[in-house]
Amino acid sequence: MSALTFSSFLEDFATVTEPRVARSRTYELLEILLLCVSAGVSGYEEWEGIVDFGRAKLAWLRTYLPYASGIPSHDTVNRVMGLIDPRAFEKSLITWAQRSLTLPSGAQLCFDGKRLRRRATTQQQQTPRAEGGQSAVHLLHAWCDEMGVCLGQYQTPDKANEITALPALLDLLEVQGCVVSMDAIGCQKSVAHALTAAGADYLLALKSNQATLATAVQAAFADATAVESAVTLPEPKPRHGRLETRTVRVLPVAGLAQRAPHLALDSWPQRATFVEVCATRTLITTGQEQTEKRYYLSSLTGQASDFQKFIRRHWGVENRLHWVLDVVFREDHSRKRAGHTAANYAIIRKIVLNLLRAIPDKISIQRKRNQCVLSDEYRQRCLQI
Repeated sequence: MSALTFSSFLEDFATVTEPRVARSRTYELLEILLLCVSAGVSGYEEWEGIVDFGRAKLAWLRTYLPYASGIPSHDTVNRVMGLIDPRAFEKSLITWAQRSLTLPSGAQLCFDGKRLRRRATTQQQQTPRAEGGQSAVHLLHAWCDEMGVCLGQYQTPDKANEITALPALLDLLEVQGCVVSMDAIGCQKSVAHALTAAGADYLLALKSNQATLATAVQAAFADATAVESAVTLPEPKPRHGRLETRTVRVLPVAGLAQRAPHLALDSWPQRATFVEVCATRTLITTGQEQTEKRYYLSSLTGQASDFQKFIRRHWGVENRLHWVLDVVFREDHSRKRAGHTAANYAIIRKIVLNLLRAIPDKISIQRKRNQCVLSDEYRQRCLQI
């Protein structure tokens, strides 16, 4: 991460279309975006806190943009962020994130969805749409765990629409030569075709949504002679009160295709390998054992140890992105609901997280935010402007 740098977001986000008419515009859009990002790296999430930060740091902000009319009110910031076209804003995030990054050959991109639960009230989410109900915002994220960067987000109506959202997100991302991993909802032939058409390899979790195929794969792995390679990896020490051992086994797709021609495996593009992960967890306090088996379909070939790395790395989208957004940024508690504010401010959080992760200091994200509050120089370093 020490070599990770970003171009100034002021350049890439200057292209976001202004949603207001000129005659009613007092505060420039780019000034509002700089205010939100600067306050975000400093730990201010609510509109009132963002405005308070801006008023206290107005002289510092004016070193980058004029702020001829000063700092807008929190109502104005809320209204403007709700008016921005989220699709254009998403595209700007992707352009900015990829401008200065060169993904290593074979880099893994983890695609996973996340809900903004407080975007609508519980009553609104339980009320039918025809009667005025609203759903929570659902976002599909593209995460590169090797670089610790969120490369993009795409808003979808719900989790089921991740399948149709993926091609749209792929059109905006450079994924050629990368390995894309997704959970079971992405284990669809249409998704596999979209990924291979974009020049990427895939690793897709295989569950009950492909019940016939999953049952056949489980039976094939039960025949130990069909397995090509295996590796057992114990955890070096107990974690969360348990000791875990994972056994990863690999089975060529060709072997199953001969045994079960009715599965029509030829319809999966560039299918190559099935993977089984058997995780045995031993509770330290009781000695009780729990066993879980997970299955995957991949266009890659390789040893079991190679697939172990890809499967473990996929959890980075949960542990290093979603967990941080919920715990450090308190995203699940955010009640930004007006217009498109929920989805648009989620982009602000991705900008802030990417900028903070690019700082190589061996301190937590929260400590970096604290440093930004205390030091204009540290904040400027984080913003890279």
